[in-house]
Amino acid sequence: MSKLTIALVSDTHIRPEHDDGQLAYASDTSHNDRNRTAAAAIRAMKPDLVVHLGDVVHPIPTLATHADALRVASEIYADLGAPMVVVPGNHDVGDKSGSGYAPEHVEQGRDAFAHTWGAPFRSLDSAGVHLVVVDGGLLGADIEEGARQWNWLEADLRSNRERCFVFMHYPPFLTDPDEDDHYDNLETGVRARLLALLVDNGVEAVFSGHVHRFFLNRFEGVDLVSLPSVAFTRPEYSALRSTPPVDAENGRDDVEHLGVSKLTVLETGYALEVVRPFGLAPGPPAPSKQLGVWLRHRLGRRSELPYGDLDALDRKVARDEAALLQVLDLGLSRVRVPLSDLRDDDVRLRLEWLSRHGVESHFFSGGPPTPAQRELHERHGGDALWEVVVGDSQVGELAELLTHWDGPRLIVGRLGKTDENTGAYFSHFPREGFHPSHPAIEPLTRAGAHGIAFRIAAEGPVDEQIGEALARAGQLGVEATCHVELPFRTEALAQTDDTLVERKVVAAARAAQIHPEARVFIDMLADKDRGYWCRHGLVDVADCPRAAYRALKSMRPTR
Repeated sequence: MSKLTIALVSDTHIRPEHDDGQLAYASDTSHNDRNRTAAAAIRAMKPDLVVHLGDVVHPIPTLATHADALRVASEIYADLGAPMVVVPGNHDVGDKSGSGYAPEHVEQGRDAFAHTWGAPFRSLDSAGVHLVVVDGGLLGADIEEGARQWNWLEADLRSNRERCFVFMHYPPFLTDPDEDDHYDNLETGVRARLLALLVDNGVEAVFSGHVHRFFLNRFEGVDLVSLPSVAFTRPEYSALRSTPPVDAENGRDDVEHLGVSKLTVLETGYALEVVRPFGLAPGPPAPSKQLGVWLRHRLGRRSELPYGDLDALDRKVARDEAALLQVLDLGLSRVRVPLSDLRDDDVRLRLEWLSRHGVESHFFSGGPPTPAQRELHERHGGDALWEVVVGDSQVGELAELLTHWDGPRLIVGRLGKTDENTGAYFSHFPREGFHPSHPAIEPLTRAGAHGIAFRIAAEGPVDEQIGEALARAGQLGVEATCHVELPFRTEALAQTDDTLVERKVVAAARAAQIHPEARVFIDMLADKDRGYWCRHGLVDVADCPRAAYRALKSMRPTR
């Protein structure tokens, strides 16, 4: 099967070109121009198909301005170089049942949608792939049209013999399949019925909008992916980060979280890329097969959102997924996380999803491996490398263990003093990795270490240090992993000079391109903005790219 490329756009919230009485935020006047930029980005993708995930326009069908907005939307998305299929959203045809503005009350919206965009639920086949469009608002509607959609959907999925992807506006759930009903999921009974139908019929993934942000879930083998808006961010989700909103609209105009998506259906699996045309150059960089990053912050961290927004009477839980898109956007090929993260189902799901996008996991732990750690790696770590970080007093114990080790591939790193040169007092903040001249390297490799993790110190030139590390590893016939420290100041003083960070990151990326035999890691992806040894990374804690991120994204291969 040849590749199938689908451009996905969602929650465009197009308005009339005049003041429609709903301009509550300054950025509301920019929605239409943002959509024009998004349409240009879609044309540049040259997709085979475009799927709009709903909320095409902002005025709801009961407003007189709805028809004006539909005309503007039709003009903006008239010529994409590929056919466009539109999924009905709540601004297009009405909210879910149970609200005062539900599909059974808004016949004019459904008629206008069908007249402009075609049938609200349907399926089509392309390049050996079955694509199913579902009207999520109808799933819980106690009307004849709701029952008709269920009957059609069950029959359509049962009769399909191709690979299958589903597109709908509402995500089935945000964090857990048994979570309480709220504004951003399907009702409990409807959700359970739909999920069972998806699993029973081998659906690979469901793509949805509505939340205006990227979220990832998986239910019994089915990926559930929510995608960003083009127009604005839902402000309550800025609470996923413990920092104030970065924009002047309380989290509603965070342009770093806006974008259009490119779905590529491959021979096996799929690849997803989110293109952010507002402030970042579209398209991925030329990836380095050897460049990785330390993920100091946990993947998929859960947060409770304050009640009082679109869910006025209850709390809602969501996850911070920004790091997933950042890793893919930068074309990184590896992430380094603690081995203990494998105990967490949420983290494992995200590492497995990254793996299907070509990103390897690199696990590490402190001290000689324990039986419990080995069992954890063998159960969940696959064939991923395991970095064992030991202090000098543990080298002998580890060397003895390595002589009869028959488990996963081990590379060895060192836990050293904060200041190796002055012999400073004991510190709780050691630096990781060996210097090439350290005497423990040879006995550890003789004992059976698969590779050595070297510290590429923040104080010295990156290329020279990596060259020395590779030369030492080559002498011993083992692999080299090079951890590039980002600049720092002291335990008490934060390093905030982004120019220094940019230089170090660019040097690390160039070295990785020149030396493909090395595994080069950058420490770290996101800022450490509190605690000890604070310093800047590639993105700040509100997920905004720093200079180093932008420089890395714009790099091209060396000749």
